[in-house]
Amino acid sequence: MDYLRNEHGAILALAIITLFFVSLFLFSLVSWHGSIYRTYDSLELYYDNETKKLMKQSS
Repeated sequence: MDYLRNEHGAILALAIITLFFVSLFLFSLVSWHGSIYRTYDSLELYYDNETKKLMKQSS
């Protein structure tokens, strides 16, 4: 169990670096998901408005 003793703080530094990269990955994933959701939402609004226009023209 001597390897658990770490007076130089290498494990802490490694944990902070790992936390940084994991947080960066999660932030990127959430941003990507939000971007795709906004794209689909704008497409839905566009086609909804076009459908309403066509229905008004046909009546």
